[in-house]
Amino acid sequence: MDTIRVMNAYDVMGYSPPDTAGKYMSRLLIDGESVGSKNLVLNHFTLYPGESTYLGSHPAPFEEVYYVLHGVGVLLLGGAEGQRYAVGPHTVAYIPSGMLHQITNTGEKPLEMLTMMPFHPEPGANSLYDARKREWGTSFRLVGNAVSKADPGEPGGKQEIRKE
Repeated sequence: MDTIRVMNAYDVMGYSPPDTAGKYMSRLLIDGESVGSKNLVLNHFTLYPGESTYLGSHPAPFEEVYYVLHGVGVLLLGGAEGQRYAVGPHTVAYIPSGMLHQITNTGEKPLEMLTMMPFHPEPGANSLYDARKREWGTSFRLVGNAVSKADPGEPGGKQEIRKE
């Protein structure tokens, strides 16, 4: 198979761990298994209205960056007594390794963002990455011969798949 270098994000299968009850969807776009990246992980993350991620952190050297594409929310940095930041389109947040963080969608539409980390997460560094690898046996899946009904011009729709 040829190495993928360019793709539409909606051609990547979305993943939600079974225990999240559809609170969010993650499309892992760039890592070693998707495009052969040696030092970069890029994820397209959708958090549905009224939902929050769990409060967590990543060990060194796993820093993280959020870039909000669509939607609004509140980013908590530093745990329950930490600082809260309003986020919306074009907000960029840097999250140092070891810092507790959580994001909540406070809007009526899905909050979509890109999340970026250096390196490929080691087991235990990112629970979402770990869950996907356990369930799928890989970090990356294309939709295959399925076509996403999600229109790239209409961000935030829950992924619906139909076979061609």
